Formats: sequence, C-alpha cells, structure tokens
Amino acid sequence: MGQYKWWTRGLRRGLMATALALMATGLGLIATALLGGIATSGSAQGSHQDDNQRKGALVIKEQGNRPFGGTVIGDPADASLHCDHGYVNWQIPPHPRKLPLLMVHASSKKTWETTFDGREGFRDIFLRRGFSTYITDLPRTGQAGQGCGPTSYEPELGDQSRFNSWRLGLWLPGDPTPNFYPGVQFPDDPDALDEFFRVQTPEFNAPENEQVETDALAVLLDEIGPSIMLTHSSTGIRGWITPAKTPNIAAIVSYEPGNFVFPEGELPPPFPLADGTLRQRGREIPLSDFMALTKMPIQIIWGDFIPAELDRANVGPRLTLDTRRVNLRTAELFVEAVNRHGGDAENVLLPDIGITGNTHFPMLDLNNVEIADLLSQFLHEKRLDRRGRGGN
Repeated sequence: MGQYKWWTRGLRRGLMATALALMATGLGLIATALLGGIATSGSAQGSHQDDNQRKGALVIKEQGNRPFGGTVIGDPADASLHCDHGYVNWQIPPHPRKLPLLMVHASSKKTWETTFDGREGFRDIFLRRGFSTYITDLPRTGQAGQGCGPTSYEPELGDQSRFNSWRLGLWLPGDPTPNFYPGVQFPDDPDALDEFFRVQTPEFNAPENEQVETDALAVLLDEIGPSIMLTHSSTGIRGWITPAKTPNIAAIVSYEPGNFVFPEGELPPPFPLADGTLRQRGREIPLSDFMALTKMPIQIIWGDFIPAELDRANVGPRLTLDTRRVNLRTAELFVEAVNRHGGDAENVLLPDIGITGNTHFPMLDLNNVEIADLLSQFLHEKRLDRRGRGGN
C-alpha cells in the first residue's frame, strides 16, 4: 500500500509538471484536462477530498515575495547589517475580494499551505474563493532569519511532546510508537506523520521577539492595507499586540492562540494545573492598546481533545493537555473582556458545534474544508468578503 501511495503521488507530480509546461506554451485546454485528471485521481483515493480538488487549474493573477520592515545596525561607512525584517509570499487571484488574508504562522509556514496528506490547505482554498493571500515568516525565523540579535538552536528530542501537545494522540514513555486518538482528523498514513515531524521551524518567543515581530507586521499591514489576520498558536499573541501599532487590521481569526492580553487592572488570576503549579496565560497592556482590539471582529477557534476539567492524571508528558485547558479558559475570559469594553469577539470550541476530532492545527486536518467553511461564514456574517470593483 505504501509503494502504491508513493507511485500515485509521483504520477500526480509528473502530470502537474507536464500541465504547467503546457500552460507555459499556451496549450491551456490540454493543461486544464491534465489538471482535472490529477484532481479526479486524488479524489478517488479517499473520502476526505473536497470540491476544491475537482475545480481544475488554480488561477493566480499575480504572485511574489519580498522582505518587509526591519532595520539597519552598524555604520554604513564601516560595517552594517540589514536585519529584523520579515518575509512575505503573496498570491492574488483574478477579481480578488477587497480584503486579503494575512496568514501568520507559528512553528511552520506549512500551517497555511498544503495538508500533511497533500490536499489543498487554506492558502489554495481561499485563493479559489477569491481572497488574496499573504503568508509571512516573522523576523528571526524561516526566510527572515537574519536577526539583529543573537539566537541559538539546540536540537531537542521532542517528537513525542509535539505529538502530545498538538493532540494527535498520546505517545508516552515506553511506547515505541504513538497512539492516535480515536476519530482524530489526522491522516492514517506514516508518510503524513513523518512530514509532521519535519516541518517545525525554531521559534524565539521572548518579549523582545514579540515586539520586533509585531513592529514588522505593522509595517507590512500599512503597505498592503486593511487585511484579515489569521494567527495560530504562538502567533496568537502577535495578533493581540499588532492592532495597537496599525489601524489596518479588519478582523482577527486565531486558531488555538497560546497567550492573551488584558487591560491593566483586569488580569485574571493564574489557574492551577494538574501538577500543582499555577499557570498564567495572560498579560496586562495599557487600556488604550487593548481598546484597539474592540475595533474589529475577533473569532477564536479550538479543536477537540481538550479536557473540560482539571484531571490529576494529566501530569508529566500529559501536562500539555491541562495547559490547553487553561488556554481555553483564558480565551473565554479574554473574549469577555473584549466584549465588556464594547468589542465583538467570540470563542468557538468545535465539538460544541458538532465538529469533532480536530487537532491543534484544524486548518491542516482531514476536515479542513469544513473549517474553511466556518471562516467563510464568519467573514460573510461580518461583511468582510466583498469583492472589489469588477468582481462578482
């Protein structure tokens, strides 16, 4: 079965290359037929293929990439360094909607790209739905790794902890192989799991990095104009900080953010964890900065397998489950604070609306089209999905 998967995957890649070559020579109809065949062959392999896979060629009017923001240190007359910039890749479809999607990843740019089993991710799904997409590497990470300050990387034997933390299942000490949760929305494919373990980008989450990264994001937003910001995990806090630095955020949709902000004097007390320690998942900021979050709609999305109550069994390698519980509870208090100050925020736990099995990265899960539909519904309800002139 594994050889068959790799053979068909290679065949589809070969057909894709041929189709792109034909498009370059002007033989668009043949290319479209080949691309349609690729989508059809992919959909025959599983029940999780979506309509986007059967729509033929993905049409892009413009694409590009470049650094943004940053500074220069040193003396140009002697020795200097351009550093602390971000890096952005963008794609624009024909007749795009007015507001683009700014996709800010945490540990991997793949968050917004193709899924672990090779299907279209949020970038391509929303390009098909008429949104321009901008995917960033933040300063000092990925393609923007040229920082103004020192960083260091130490290899960490962390496959098991990432498997547990991202809630694919449990991989406990003594188990030679991981155990997936029943019904988890992750592919039952060793190649997909191998890919999952290989896409992480080192993150630097000190307060200094947060300020450097949000400074750069503000520059990019001022350059591209009002945008819908999508954040995930550790970049959630970047989403809460950036609105105080630019007026060009039309909405924020955050997937399982790792930290939150509260007005000075309104920080909730820390939560007890299963191991007896206390965990604080919030920080105070000036009320004037917090009020920027009340000027846009906010939606926070959470997946499955998050404990509802403190469970004393969730210690050691299972402690990550309890920290997710605290994150979720803190998100509820954050939403209450935003709305108390006149904002428009909501917290969505997917199992509460009948969507089950999702991991820490629902945008990459088997049901990612259903998750994308939720985002489309939210944007439509908030009137954020209108097209520009000449669009439909």
